[in-house]
Amino acid sequence: MVVCHCNAVNDRAIRAEILAGALDVDDVAERCDAGTRCGSCRPVVEALLAEHGVTIRRFAAA
Repeated sequence: MVVCHCNAVNDRAIRAEILAGALDVDDVAERCDAGTRCGSCRPVVEALLAEHGVTIRRFAAA
């Protein structure tokens, strides 16, 4: 299924990047461009990361 419509990135591509070591949404975005335009797919990318047991890294604003 297409997750990122802006950049035509499907869940298989995102899962492949997670299996290759992506650790958070920004890491996935850097590797395959998912979530780099409008950002509406970022929650789905977070869900895919969680499905694979990746703990979402969030940093508090300084």
